Amino acid sequence: MVHNLCTIFVSYSNWNERSNILKNREFTKFKIMSETDEIKEWQTQSAKHKVAFVLMMDGVSFRYDEENGITFTAPDFYVEKLKDRLVYAHGCSVRPIIKEIK
Repeated sequence: MVHNLCTIFVSYSNWNERSNILKNREFTKFKIMSETDEIKEWQTQSAKHKVAFVLMMDGVSFRYDEENGITFTAPDFYVEKLKDRLVYAHGCSVRPIIKEIK
């Protein structure tokens, strides 16, 4: 019985280390790309509560009004990844429509 418990603990701690490594790579990639990509202004009326939640979790500032919805600034690659994250991780049934303001 003790042997099985140790095996479970080892596999659990390896899983935690692996997820931290992936998170660090993602942050480094975001940091490097944000220095070279152009920041644009975006607007959405789709799944506003979920979009606002993810933007707050990522530390992206945004504003909201009833007429225009959520407006925020970010590079292109972030917006594309945001759409995918909203579908795969946050339960949106379809990709939200996020348009660039010109």
